[in-house]
Amino acid sequence: MRNISKITTETITIALALGLIGCSHTSSNNESIDGREAKKELAIELKFLQNESERLINKDGKIEDKTFQSYKNDFNLLSASINSTSKVETQSDSELKKSIAQLKRDVATLTEKEYVKSYKKFNSSKTIYEVTLMNNMHDVIDATKTWEGSNNVLNSFDDKHFHSSEAQIKKDVGPAIDHINTVSKYKIELMQDEIQKHQDSFTKLQLEQLKKATHNFDLSLDNQIKSIQSYKPINGDYSVSREFNYKSHDEYTNACIYITDFESNLGIAKASEF
Repeated sequence: MRNISKITTETITIALALGLIGCSHTSSNNESIDGREAKKELAIELKFLQNESERLINKDGKIEDKTFQSYKNDFNLLSASINSTSKVETQSDSELKKSIAQLKRDVATLTEKEYVKSYKKFNSSKTIYEVTLMNNMHDVIDATKTWEGSNNVLNSFDDKHFHSSEAQIKKDVGPAIDHINTVSKYKIELMQDEIQKHQDSFTKLQLEQLKKATHNFDLSLDNQIKSIQSYKPINGDYSVSREFNYKSHDEYTNACIYITDFESNLGIAKASEF
């Protein structure tokens, strides 16, 4: 295999430690709010979700996946904020109807204190990240790291075609690149949409960390694509492909520094995951 070694655990551990020392947990950007106002705000969000749910159920033609993914994140964020067990996972009419009905009932049972607590949790950067961003972020990490057993398409391509002919390599170039674009790069697009949507709930530093992390992961994937496009048989010139491989790893490393720092300040980072 002609790939490069994974980023060292020590590097991430140091970044994690510096992040914990350098910054405190994000303070809520909500100012003090009473139960009546919190109830009003959550009712507005619930009404929005009810309208969106009806639009998805009564769709006239195909609904774009991004539209559903946005609704799913919005729904699950409110659900998590009020400690409801109701969740949306698939674009199923029966699931959409059942979940919104349950969420409406759960919101209605909240006490005044619970409304305040739920509203603050709803606008918390930690809750927003864990519900709407974290799964996709770690899927992208897995798609760009060079550990054995990861979902790095370039590594898999290299393993498969180390001894392949040029014809065999060319046959698999297209599908490999399509997979990167439609899976990992698409998840980055979804994350960027969520970051933009919730930008007011993140501090300036957090926004910078999230934007730089997603940008660097995107560059890492771009270099995976370029490495695959320039891949040559074992008896050919592999220097160009190898250089893009190195660049992909460097961008992954940079992205991990930003996201490790971000997660460590929320108290949820684990060096072993990078």
